[in-house]
Amino acid sequence: MKKVILTLAVIAAVACMSSCNKKCTCTTKVNGEVQSTIEDIDITKNDNISKCKDMNSSVTILGQTTETKCKSQL
Repeated sequence: MKKVILTLAVIAAVACMSSCNKKCTCTTKVNGEVQSTIEDIDITKNDNISKCKDMNSSVTILGQTTETKCKSQL
């Protein structure tokens, strides 16, 4: 029982630490090729964004696909 409680406590601590991070790294690709990567984007300045993945987007125009993927910095 102690091992189960300890395991759950570790999982909760890791989840809390990852959700508290408010800096993101975003990579933009055009047709699958990386065009740019921007690090240290601070999302605390924007009330509409609570998670890095809220900034993900993808659009296809005239056969050209532009995709932005963002993830939390560890």
